[in-house]
Formats: sequence, structure tokens, C-alpha cells
Amino acid sequence: APLPNTPNDLFYPAEYSSMMLPMYLENLKRSREIQVLDMGPVCEENITFFAQQVKKHYVCDMFIRLDRNRRKKLKSADLWNHLDYAQQRFDGIHLWDLVDHLNDSEASKLMELCHFMLRPMGMIMAYTFDEHSIPSFIYSFVIRDNDRITFRPQHHLDLPWQYRTNRELILLLTTFRPIKSFLYRNGIREFLFQRV
Repeated sequence: APLPNTPNDLFYPAEYSSMMLPMYLENLKRSREIQVLDMGPVCEENITFFAQQVKKHYVCDMFIRLDRNRRKKLKSADLWNHLDYAQQRFDGIHLWDLVDHLNDSEASKLMELCHFMLRPMGMIMAYTFDEHSIPSFIYSFVIRDNDRITFRPQHHLDLPWQYRTNRELILLLTTFRPIKSFLYRNGIREFLFQRV
């Protein structure tokens, strides 16, 4: 049976038009053999979408790994073993709302790894929730036609939320150059950063 809506979930699964997604893809096209890393939650629609846009699309669902680590009470260090990709491997990395579920130490380690894995001028596309729109459970961001984003609940995931202001997010990504950010009426914040 579907879960009842809470006040913060009333606007889901409302879709919206992403202004960041086309900007991200346009920047990626500067590379001939585009390789991107999607950190999930992974869905078939996104795999299909990026398979048509880039040369190689890698998927590593860090949400499910983070959930397993926390349930088994493993050390944070064990989490990063899944991101053992070569240095400067990717042109783009998709974080979706992953940073919303990491403490400061974990988020700093993730940024360090992203810097290591991205090529110079590579892009990070990050989505986060604003303070007043944090939902009661995790959603995957699902890409539809014409840069539309919808949401799919991931009831099997149980992760804490860590809200950060725009300033705190930019400070977290100090080794990257902020390119653009958008705030939508549904409380989604989109950010585009570039490795310099």
C-alpha cells in the first residue's frame, strides 16, 4: 500500500523542467569520448537517457551502498572502496542528492574522490533539497523527455538528512568552480561545478 503523504511530500511526484541538465550536457560535449559516472539511486530511464548522450555511462549506486554500510555499522572508509576508478577518468559526475545524506567528513571525502576522478574542466551535476522541502524518504530523480525530472520513491533506503545552505555547499566544493545554480518552486536546488 502507498505511504500516506506528509506535508513535505505533497509536491511529489510532481515533475519540473531542469535548466541544469541541458547546460551540463552542453558542457560535456566539449569532450570527444564522454565518460560519466552516475552515483544513483539508479533507474533504467536515466541509464537509457545517458547511453544516448555519452560514449560511456558508468553506474555506482552510492545510496544503496551507504544504506548497507549504515545498517551493518561499517566504517565510512569501507564506503569509498566502491569508487576505485582511475584518476581523471570522467568528464562528468552525477551526485543527485547524495550530499544531503553525508556527514561533513563523508562529504569532504566524496569531494576529494570526485576531484581525483574528474578530468580537468570536468563537471559535477548536484541536486539537493532546500531546508523547507526535505521529503520524509528518499527519491530517485528520473529523467524524462525534454529535460523533465520526475521522482520515484525508494522506500527500501533509510538514510539521515544533512541540510546545507548554498554557501556551505560551495565551501564543501572549494576545489571546484561554481558555474550555475537554480532553485525551483518545488524546493529542488540544482548546482553545476567544474574541476579546474
